[in-house]
Amino acid sequence: MKCIRASIILVLVIFQSGCDEFLTVEPTTEITEQEFFTDEENVRLAVNAMYDPLGYGETGNIGSNGHSYEFIIGDIVSDDSEKGSVDADQQGITQLKEFTANGGNTNINVLWSKHYVAIGRANFLINSLEPAPIDAAQKLAFEAEARFIRAYSYFVLVRIFGGVPLFNSPVTPEDINNKSFTNAPIHEIYSQIEGDLQFGIENLPDKNSSEPGRASRGAAAAYLARVILYQLGTDNTNDHTWTELFELTNNFIAGQYGSYSLLPNYALLFDSEGENNQESIFEIQAVDTGIDPFSHGPYIGSEWSVFQHPQFMGGWGFNTPTNDLVNVFESNDPRRANTAIAVGEHAFGILMEESERNKTGYYSRKAILHPDEWVTEKGSGYNIRKFRYADILLINAEAAYHSGNTTIAKERLVQIRDRASQSTFPRGFDPSDPGAFPATGFEPLSSTIIPDGGQQLLDFVYDERRREFGMEQLRFWDLVRTGRFVSVMESNYGISGAVIRDHAITSSNTQSSNQVIVNPIPVFPIPALEVADWGISQNPGY
Repeated sequence: MKCIRASIILVLVIFQSGCDEFLTVEPTTEITEQEFFTDEENVRLAVNAMYDPLGYGETGNIGSNGHSYEFIIGDIVSDDSEKGSVDADQQGITQLKEFTANGGNTNINVLWSKHYVAIGRANFLINSLEPAPIDAAQKLAFEAEARFIRAYSYFVLVRIFGGVPLFNSPVTPEDINNKSFTNAPIHEIYSQIEGDLQFGIENLPDKNSSEPGRASRGAAAAYLARVILYQLGTDNTNDHTWTELFELTNNFIAGQYGSYSLLPNYALLFDSEGENNQESIFEIQAVDTGIDPFSHGPYIGSEWSVFQHPQFMGGWGFNTPTNDLVNVFESNDPRRANTAIAVGEHAFGILMEESERNKTGYYSRKAILHPDEWVTEKGSGYNIRKFRYADILLINAEAAYHSGNTTIAKERLVQIRDRASQSTFPRGFDPSDPGAFPATGFEPLSSTIIPDGGQQLLDFVYDERRREFGMEQLRFWDLVRTGRFVSVMESNYGISGAVIRDHAITSSNTQSSNQVIVNPIPVFPIPALEVADWGISQNPGY
């Protein structure tokens, strides 16, 4: 265990999605861990490798073969989208939406595995950094990156699975042999996440001082805001307040964590030209190398876009927006065409066609690339946008509302809607000019319809979040944290509220004793193999 091949670390880097570079190094020697981490450039390679699992789409070498995109939960297990494709394809996704899945679900298995891979790499790096003879300030920065990746991965895991094993150091062979693992309480996981993100705020550089795709001080602060927001509506045992969140996002808007602003044209946000723009707080980098390892994984580049592409454009036709999502947009809102593009409309001058793989009549425009922009069947160079500045503004609006400051809440809504009004149609919406972003000719969105206060204003904030972030993997989490998930899924899909609650963490669960559960927290099955091998508890209802 003390001797590792240099090739192990370097192979991790070969598949990296932390930078838009493809590194190929031919190792010729065998060195110890201690020797490897005496060189700052080696440490940097290990840091790069931590970002790798975040970009996994389909994987076949980490315990299970399956698709592990966060939109499977964030979009499809909500009222924003349907599974897409034909009914028999990826039935496990339908089972997740209907809460009939079990611990053998391949999507869940890989979502679990890839984030524990990231956590394991982060803990290995943190542990190896302690004795490393490198510059102290650089060591802190490397550790901050590792702790950000650990926090990011645990935030995904705790929202999907609830209580999971919590590690802050490498797992030892003795731990594995003894199966000395437990499901940590949700609030304890959040406490570690918050500590890691706070460390990042204090030790990471600003976005403009580091390479694109790396964790920054702004990314750490933004995720801390999202972590607090989610706890406020789910498990708030850590006793957060809306005032605390309001202050944090005010400081972010004031530039305390770096310089960010709204990109003037919403249509550019998800275009290939819009990668790593001024609004981007964190996005997972990808590169399509032209290598198509069809039977091996994890795959190079971003399979995220290919999975959602219309079949007639070379994709697989999953994750199709619903009419319910489309209907929340006003008729003069350019964001609709940039979010859910309809059959009969055009992307890159290509007609959106009817397909047996599409039952809603809409495709996710935010995932569509020109066919020339991806090379292999299982990969593209399309970065995955994870957090943008617009979310800080709308979190601030919601926190302002709950803190009694409706004036600020309305100001943030106006900012978001004014930017939307400036947007063009997406590239190639006009088939006569496939490379252009055509003007919409729409009248600006009205600010006079924003309610002055009360529940109507809060509902408007919720709807504005849905319009702004449609098909960005946030809808499920927003419904859960605001206590609306059960009613929405009952009314829209006929899924029994009792069934959802049976698969949720509530204040009546035995594991919730002495915890503050605000709204039911639907959870998904922990992989059966992990339950057996790790000796941990399965989630309610599975």
